[in-house]
Amino acid sequence: MSLKHYAHTIAGCLPESWEPLDVHLREVERRAGEMAQEMSARQWGELVGRWHDLGKYSAEFQDYLRAENGLEAHLEQHSRVDHSTAGAQHADSVVKPWGKLLAYVIAGHHAGLTDAAGSPSSLEGRLAKNIAPFDEAPTEIRDVGDPLTIPPLAINQADEARASFQVALFTRMLFSCLVDADFLATEAFMDIARSAERPETKVLLPAIKQSLDDYLSKLSRSSEDTDVNQRRTEVLAACRESATSPPGFFSLTVPTGGGKTLASLAFALDHANLHVLKRVVYAIPFTSIIEQTAEQFRRVLGDLAEDVVLEHHSNLDPKRETRRSRLAAENWDAPLVVTTNVQLFESLFAARTSRCRKLHNLIGSVIILDEAQTLPVELLQPCLAVLRELVTDYRCTIVLCTATQPVLNRREGFAIGLENVQEIIPDPRQLDENMQRVRAHSLGAQTDSQLVERFEEQSSFLCIVNTRAHASSLYRMLQAQQAEADDLFHLSTLMCGEHRSRQIIEIRERLKDKRCCRVISTQLIEAGVDVDFPIVFRAMTGLDSIAQAAGRCNREGRLKSGDVFVFEPTDVKLHGYLSQVTSTAREVLPDFDDLLDPAAIQRYFELHYWKQGGEHQWDKPDVMGCFPKPLQKFAFDFRTAAERFRMIEDASHSIFVPYDEMATKLIDELDQAGSSRGLLRQLQRYSVNVFEYMFNELLRAGDVQVSTEHGYALLTNPDAYDEQLGLRIDRPGFMEAETLIA
Repeated sequence: MSLKHYAHTIAGCLPESWEPLDVHLREVERRAGEMAQEMSARQWGELVGRWHDLGKYSAEFQDYLRAENGLEAHLEQHSRVDHSTAGAQHADSVVKPWGKLLAYVIAGHHAGLTDAAGSPSSLEGRLAKNIAPFDEAPTEIRDVGDPLTIPPLAINQADEARASFQVALFTRMLFSCLVDADFLATEAFMDIARSAERPETKVLLPAIKQSLDDYLSKLSRSSEDTDVNQRRTEVLAACRESATSPPGFFSLTVPTGGGKTLASLAFALDHANLHVLKRVVYAIPFTSIIEQTAEQFRRVLGDLAEDVVLEHHSNLDPKRETRRSRLAAENWDAPLVVTTNVQLFESLFAARTSRCRKLHNLIGSVIILDEAQTLPVELLQPCLAVLRELVTDYRCTIVLCTATQPVLNRREGFAIGLENVQEIIPDPRQLDENMQRVRAHSLGAQTDSQLVERFEEQSSFLCIVNTRAHASSLYRMLQAQQAEADDLFHLSTLMCGEHRSRQIIEIRERLKDKRCCRVISTQLIEAGVDVDFPIVFRAMTGLDSIAQAAGRCNREGRLKSGDVFVFEPTDVKLHGYLSQVTSTAREVLPDFDDLLDPAAIQRYFELHYWKQGGEHQWDKPDVMGCFPKPLQKFAFDFRTAAERFRMIEDASHSIFVPYDEMATKLIDELDQAGSSRGLLRQLQRYSVNVFEYMFNELLRAGDVQVSTEHGYALLTNPDAYDEQLGLRIDRPGFMEAETLIA
């Protein structure tokens, strides 16, 4: 038996070079305590850090380490030893009544948070498990020290359901502290070079604020003196003024084109500096537009950007990713994080260690939710519940940005809404009137042939439709009218990310040069893609989307007025969500002459969000049911909650497309060398996601093959990908079923 206990070994080295267990435990204790101190829970962090590897004091684990390193050839047991259950059992037995929270955290620090009961891997199963004794653990390691007090939460004992959710979120935050501390401490011993490359957040928010202030000053001096720019100046001034208010919930209601992206960032930086907050997180609903926002921030911040802007989403261009940014993405250790709603909210309900590592770095942050009205109705209750706790218990400020209505505020019929939300704009309705740059017209029912006739009368226009199949069909009809048309463009997610980016660049150049530009697009262009068309056509949909479409028309106010034409397509049948929002909009329209009237949009949201027939409609998967009362039982089903909380159902298949020479090179590398994280990251720029029925049809047709070597789907028929349309789905059997994805 080993006379000394070790936490980690180094291959090929004698035990004298291994990491002593007590050193590792104390280092994780220190790091986790410092992280937990951000939520006034240092002692909680120190305990889970000190006890997380108690099981490594067992003779079985020490023998396992020696056998794995070839030092005890006679030992027969080479299987891994459960070393995390010991600390969980110890915490549950010596800390009352809060030891079970520590047990969840310690038991899950490798496999992830588990459910309360129901299986051997549940917390109940782990606490009842027979494990190897850890008698050799020193007394000073086992000791609790000072009695552990109640979690530092503003628990409302009268609201038991909320109290359970609060304590469950605290447990997940504590878990984040432990797994990040353990990972960083282990890395510092096992991979010194990697640890040294990890970025230190040396650039403070005041430096970022100064850089933004300088940019905005230059922009103000060089901008045209137009009504639109005057309104943008007013929006910025209102954000600066409201930044002095105490942390909490804020709503920024600014019409599209009102400059809310930089104005909200100015609010966040001013507010963070004044109230000593440490980070700004900018969350965006669509991956198709997040790249533009991150690129805008880089342009604003100049040389500072590389050290402070972390872009974290699935479609990240590998050319913009560095070793430092990859490391920072693991735990969001950066002053300015640009991410997606999916990444933010699914992490807040996650159970896996990799997804939870970043959570503790949300404490003391300003979180900006762009297009807040896009949160899914069926998950509104858990989304709003977690936002409420971030403000109440974790010193966060939440900014709800929207171009239409503050839809998440509590009101009659919407009991789960947020309270005490401060509107930044003094008079949003007046601002909306002042920024009216378009006239909206209803065309009623239109066949595709009628639409094409209208399009042919225009030299430049944008038409936005609801489905990819409809966009493809209209494009081909227009293309047939003029085979050599170089001013006709198509945009949809049937095009890989690299393809879309190139098309958008060319569209902007044509508009800038005042050349003819005709675009057929799905709704991916509606938010965050800054284009300025004189005329926009929009297929009937939710009124918030129609307002977003209007933001692509006469965006800079250079025309006296632009025109938005809303039509009911007769050649397309909608399903699911699109059918629901279109039906709701159709119900509202007879009562209003102006489709963009704020009163019409408010009525739309009343029907769409606020009167859904009870709380079960706002939490259809029953995520909140995973944190039941009474609180004292701590019966939290973390793993089930993570499985239920899915902002995007994983029902699609990804296909890698040999779009250009780089894509072909990467696919060849995948075939020859197999997959790696870096390679797959690069290939995301050349992927297209399709529904399962489409994927199966492409397989049947021989257009796609799934590699038996690495398991990924590759487009093998070059004729199935078009230079303008992307992946071809315009064949029998595709158009009828095409529904939602843009």
